[in-house]
Amino acid sequence: MPYILVRGNLAAYGQRYPWRVLVSGLKAADIEQLNRFASGGYCDDCTIVYMQHPCVILTALEVLGYKVVASSSTSVKQDYNEYMWTMRKDFSEPEPPVGDVSAAAELKED
Repeated sequence: MPYILVRGNLAAYGQRYPWRVLVSGLKAADIEQLNRFASGGYCDDCTIVYMQHPCVILTALEVLGYKVVASSSTSVKQDYNEYMWTMRKDFSEPEPPVGDVSAAAELKED
């Protein structure tokens, strides 16, 4: 799945971990790359919680190849804003299988 959802707050709560960022849809390899960030565990089978400022996680995801394609915010209280980002990662085109007749024909024509 090339899309992931990121939800986080920009208002610190004054607790030990003032920020929570929920990321849904990451592949196992991407989760492994993000292991260096403090995690609050899983919300469900597809969502992991990071105890970091959203900008830290968004920047890390950009390094992994994700780009923001949409965002929205919800003002629940005057001092609390929650934001959601939809991110997309482009996958490289798969290599043609060895012995693929159509690929060999293209090379022959050149």
